[in-house]
Amino acid sequence: MRPTIGIDIGTSAVKVLALDGDGCTVLAEASRPYATLTPESGWVEQSPQAWWDATCAALAELRELVPALDAEAVGLSGQVNGLVLLDAQDQLLGNSIIWLDARASAQAKRLREQIGELLIEKAATDIGAISVLAKLAWLAECEPARLAKARTLLFVKDYIAWRLTGVKATDASDPTSAGMLDIAGGGWLDGIAQAAGFDPVILPQIKASTDIVGGLTGAAADATGIREGTPVVCGGGDVAALAVGCGVMGPGVLGITLGTAGHVVMSMEAGVRFETGRGLWRVAHADASRAVWLGLVMSGGLSLSWLHRMLVSAGSPLNFNQMVARADGVGAGAGGVSFVPFLEGAATPYVAPGARGQFAGLSSSADAGHLVKAVMEGVAFNVRQCVDMFSSLGAEMNEVRIAEGGARVDQWCQAIADVLGKPVTRLDFLNTSSLGAALMAHSGVSGADLSNLAGGLAKGGQKFEPGKDHEAAYADAYQRYLVAAETEIARASDPRVC
Repeated sequence: MRPTIGIDIGTSAVKVLALDGDGCTVLAEASRPYATLTPESGWVEQSPQAWWDATCAALAELRELVPALDAEAVGLSGQVNGLVLLDAQDQLLGNSIIWLDARASAQAKRLREQIGELLIEKAATDIGAISVLAKLAWLAECEPARLAKARTLLFVKDYIAWRLTGVKATDASDPTSAGMLDIAGGGWLDGIAQAAGFDPVILPQIKASTDIVGGLTGAAADATGIREGTPVVCGGGDVAALAVGCGVMGPGVLGITLGTAGHVVMSMEAGVRFETGRGLWRVAHADASRAVWLGLVMSGGLSLSWLHRMLVSAGSPLNFNQMVARADGVGAGAGGVSFVPFLEGAATPYVAPGARGQFAGLSSSADAGHLVKAVMEGVAFNVRQCVDMFSSLGAEMNEVRIAEGGARVDQWCQAIADVLGKPVTRLDFLNTSSLGAALMAHSGVSGADLSNLAGGLAKGGQKFEPGKDHEAAYADAYQRYLVAAETEIARASDPRVC
């Protein structure tokens, strides 16, 4: 086989990669950023056209890195719970309201009261402001004219698939993340359109993650430089794609990714008992016989990049690596300083979009190194909360793998190993969502078993062993973190607080 291409439309940038024809080696990677827009407090949007422009630019760089690149197929991934609306002429109806947007909190509360039992029973989800279903309800109440013009709803990756092929379709992982899929029947859940106030005609067809959606159109070939007619495989939302890229295919493997958000995922048989609530999600796996269990740290990798941005804006000359190095001499527990990583709200195990990040336990002896250490530990503690929830449902973890941008920080990987008390392996290929998309493309056109492909690539990498001498310090630090986190959740839940 010729190489396959994976495209991931992430929260801050598009990442593309070329995977060799054997599905064993990443030949090259490229990325392009795009802007995030905040027109009002709590509103977070992006331009779908900007996604497309960035994708074309990143693919142009990929072709320069891999001369004479002739792709066998293209696979897709994208941030979940972002919506794109097209009118009858297939024109965009405004920007995409993405997953970080919190404007639909009131609508999510109403839907929980109205159809919450149905969603838990049939969709295995507890709806929140993140969910596309809540966003549609917000549009129905607050921008009804815009929603009335809509003839197509697409999720993030599906917009790029449509630009490539002209075909409107999705896979099961995006609808399950949105709280809109009947997980037993595999179709759109009856009753959601009436409850949220939209016309069900806008919903696209649902395909398997490894199904071929269509071939590249001539216009898309001109824009991307990929051969006309190249098959495009449906792919999956970033949760399903990163599970594939981390090799989270069978039991016992825990995957952690530190992108803008932090994802904590395991793979279970589709029929295994699942208790929704407290920000735990069940997402359709690329392997239809399995499901992804997801815990979400809303500000995962974002937390450390935010701290660097704050220091730089205050005049610090430190680059990112120099800032991280300041934590080297700081012991476990960050000298009593705790960080609550709720910069964009809380998800797991607290569903609290109004929660905010904070430092606690500061004294005059604290310096930048203590803050850096506390941020890494705070995210690690939130990851532990997700892992503890999996364990409470009977999951067993034999191996922990970590990837994405934050995993490049050795000290962060070590902190997570120390906090979990388990060895952590940093994967060789960190961009797991684009890798998962390329693997799904490979499987879709070759018929190769996706589990075997993903398992082979996810083996190996640097291992971080937990430090036994840190157990007592981290036990104390974790309790301090819990006090700070739950105090913030109580504040955010107080109806007297605006």
